[in-house]
Amino acid sequence: MSQTNPYEAPASDLNQPSAAGDHPLNPNWQIGAVLSEAWALTNGFKATMWGAFLLYIAVVFGVSIVGGIVTAGAAALSATTSIILMVVVQLAQLLVSAPLGAGLFMIGIKRASGQPVSAFMVFDYFPKTLSLFFAYLLMMLLIAIGFVLLVIPGIYLMIAYALALPLLVNKNLGIWDALETSRKGITPCWFRFFGFGLLAILIAIIASLPLFIGLIWVLPWLYVAVGIIYRDLFGVNVN
Repeated sequence: MSQTNPYEAPASDLNQPSAAGDHPLNPNWQIGAVLSEAWALTNGFKATMWGAFLLYIAVVFGVSIVGGIVTAGAAALSATTSIILMVVVQLAQLLVSAPLGAGLFMIGIKRASGQPVSAFMVFDYFPKTLSLFFAYLLMMLLIAIGFVLLVIPGIYLMIAYALALPLLVNKNLGIWDALETSRKGITPCWFRFFGFGLLAILIAIIASLPLFIGLIWVLPWLYVAVGIIYRDLFGVNVN
């Protein structure tokens, strides 16, 4: 019997397994099984993931330097002008980092679904820059409102929206559909996803202690693990 996903967004074919690897949906994914599969998939993948991550860092750092120069130059201007320029610089940094961040997500997702990957795929989603930018802003706004409303709604949304950006680019969804699809898909396994997130943070902290050497293995491992969870919840479109 084929599995279906009751949390799909309108007009999005989320109940289909990945065309690349014919993976069936698995809303009952388990943390241990995900980490075990992800570890096996890091073999031969570490250089690709690290190449993509270093490209991400280089571009974001470059934009930050330019933004710092602009902000420093604005110090001699009026306070209002300085504030406006600082906001513009922050928004420009987000415009660049949003598609690059989606690219990192998608490299892990494609690896999890058996699709070919390369480090330069981190640049593939710049055509979606504005959609990713506004999706991220809306997501942050809703999470902030949730934190104002007694904190717990904010924590819920922070986890529930975790896969919205890759959904937007992989499923070609609109901004609200991507947010809602992520929320509805993660909600039934919210505590499991939250537990995975806490464990991932703990693993990353431990890996960082000996001069960050452990991150050589852990960074690709965790990106693929997130890719597996995405694959099991939503399936992966080939694009």
